[in-house]
Amino acid sequence: MDLRAGDVAVAVDPARGGRVASLRVAGHELLVAEREAGDPKLWGCYPMVPWAGRVRDGHFAFRGTTHELPLDAPPHAIHGVGYRTPWQETGPGSLRLDLDGHWPFGGTATQDVVLTPTSLTVTMTVTAAEQAMPVVMGWHPCFRRRLDTGEAAQLTVPATSMWERDASGIPTGQQVPVPVGPWDDAFDGLRDDPRITWPGAVEVTLRSSCSVWVVYDQDPRLVCVEPQTDVPDAFNRDPAVIEPGRSLRARLEIGWSSLT
Repeated sequence: MDLRAGDVAVAVDPARGGRVASLRVAGHELLVAEREAGDPKLWGCYPMVPWAGRVRDGHFAFRGTTHELPLDAPPHAIHGVGYRTPWQETGPGSLRLDLDGHWPFGGTATQDVVLTPTSLTVTMTVTAAEQAMPVVMGWHPCFRRRLDTGEAAQLTVPATSMWERDASGIPTGQQVPVPVGPWDDAFDGLRDDPRITWPGAVEVTLRSSCSVWVVYDQDPRLVCVEPQTDVPDAFNRDPAVIEPGRSLRARLEIGWSSLT
């Protein structure tokens, strides 16, 4: 699925997790490519659904029943099933994933992708089927640390606090002052939108309806700034729940400006 607007070109790959596989702005590829990553969790911009981030030890209890999830980041489950499952193309810029058979509650997820010369907006909707279900969703954009030319990316995340992580990478429930990076951490209370700047090339601003941002920049190849509707392991705390037939919606907007 290819989209164009002005000098911007986007490729969406339904077969590889319904992700934005390429985002070219003013001739610069901004996203890590599959061949560069070698790991489906580290390329493109993919949906995290029906959970985002880690779920401790891959299990959680919901309304009296314990459920097991695949351990994609042993010993934990991570990032849902959407990123490793083919989606169905249902129209121009529209994708659908039937969650039945991929996790215990069924349901559906859809994405709608809209491109303009100055922004890419993705809206995701998760709808429960015949069972109530917990849900945490978001996106995992993997931006290249360096473009084809110029300096390395500079990251600005104006957060007021960070969720403390324990030794296994799971938030403890406590918030702490923001330390110096690199990070693999969840933030909230942002004073402004996160930005990634490649000096002399492009600046990207991320906006979302999601309240939590996870930043992963420990890999020297990439910078990931991930909007989520809740913090990792929310399934083991107090997750959002959608009742049968109800939906939850989230939006990510990636805007840019040329610095050349």
